Amino acid sequence: MQLPGWSQTSQQAKIDSVFKLMVTAFNAKNVDAIYALGGEAFHKELPPDKFREVSEKNLFPLGSISEYTLEKYADGLSKYKAVFPVGPLTVLMSLDQKDKIQTYLFQQYQPELPEKDGKIAGNNPMRTALDSLVDQAAQVYLKQGPTVGLSIGVLKDGKTTFYGYGETAKGNAQLPDQNTIFEIGSISKTFTAILLADAVNSGKIKLDDPVSKYLPDSIPKLQFNNIPVTIASLSNHSSGIPRMPDNMRPDLDTDSNPYAKYDDKRLYSFYKHYTLTRKVGDDYEYSNLAVGTLGVILEKINGKPYEKLLVEKICDPLDMHDTREYIRTGDSTRFAKGYTESGKYNPPWDFKALMAAGGIRSTAKDMLKYAAANLGVAPPALKKDILLTHNITFTKNSQKVALGWHYIKPGTDEILFHNGGTGGYRSFLGINLQKNFAVVILSNCAIGVETVGGTLVKGLESRP
Repeated sequence: MQLPGWSQTSQQAKIDSVFKLMVTAFNAKNVDAIYALGGEAFHKELPPDKFREVSEKNLFPLGSISEYTLEKYADGLSKYKAVFPVGPLTVLMSLDQKDKIQTYLFQQYQPELPEKDGKIAGNNPMRTALDSLVDQAAQVYLKQGPTVGLSIGVLKDGKTTFYGYGETAKGNAQLPDQNTIFEIGSISKTFTAILLADAVNSGKIKLDDPVSKYLPDSIPKLQFNNIPVTIASLSNHSSGIPRMPDNMRPDLDTDSNPYAKYDDKRLYSFYKHYTLTRKVGDDYEYSNLAVGTLGVILEKINGKPYEKLLVEKICDPLDMHDTREYIRTGDSTRFAKGYTESGKYNPPWDFKALMAAGGIRSTAKDMLKYAAANLGVAPPALKKDILLTHNITFTKNSQKVALGWHYIKPGTDEILFHNGGTGGYRSFLGINLQKNFAVVILSNCAIGVETVGGTLVKGLESRP
């Protein structure tokens, strides 16, 4: 007879043992030794060449792990605080049935904080199965200590339902609702893709155009082995351009508002000194810099600033009057205050050259209008633009990327997806094109809402 908790303690000890081996190999920069600790699912997800690339380009540059601490173990997953020269990171690890690594993730460090007591306040009437599904997912998320509020919208067969939980600011006892404004972060990239599609369909640009055609002549051609970076590759993250530029200077850029000083001049300065390191279109490498560059190009060819294009081409036709780059006079009271993963207030983010990658603010009400447009409820010209953004333009292994959008499977069905995050906000938008429903989650805390969104998407796909 096993004592209660014995199995859990035994599994935790096994993970600790493998984690220790991983740290030794990591500090020796021994890719093969780490890979040998992986199991079948791990190897399937990351073939040897890809794992080597990720390790050498993204992980080893962090430096050696000087110390580590187990912070949490639950359901077979261990969470470690690992200390690097750049600061602490969270490392998640689990093992398969053969005691080989199954989960191996490095994330921004987030301390374990006490959960809140009691039920989180909300306006959920708790009358339907959907109400119960939403409440369960929302309560689990908001029990986490640093979280503050959620605005949730569900679109199913043309009917919209909204839910608000928590607070728009700590201590104000004001529930978020469908008109509360949040930063949506990288969901902005899907709007940028529509603006690109509009330019394509109006003959102003081509998806296979070289990017250098639209950059100043003083910038060397963006190409590798004579193969140019294309406009499409900026949108589907296959350009080879890094995630972020290396000239965001510490004296001007801060963690609380990192994009505020990064203007077109500094963007062009980056490209004057940048050389591609791989062939365009071969690999997926998520890049805020690439999509930000696309936004600058779209402003140039249209002769208008990003927000004006956003409003004219998308927001006005869809009656989305709360979706903007800037908060208008009188709307500040509806703008939820944002908080970091540790629960500290984080001011709004301001964007310049990289606006197109993550600078939009919106509401759950507007985002469901946007979702409806992606399900076909849009004026003909805009509908044509939107459909172009759904076309898959990059595939590798199981990965499918359209223009701006990603296709993923949280459950059985494939959905159109993007999430987003800024210093004090997280967002999720999932659209099931086959079953005609969508889910939007907006949070004013920088703890991810993917679990909430995934739970709702999976629950809705099995309902008539």
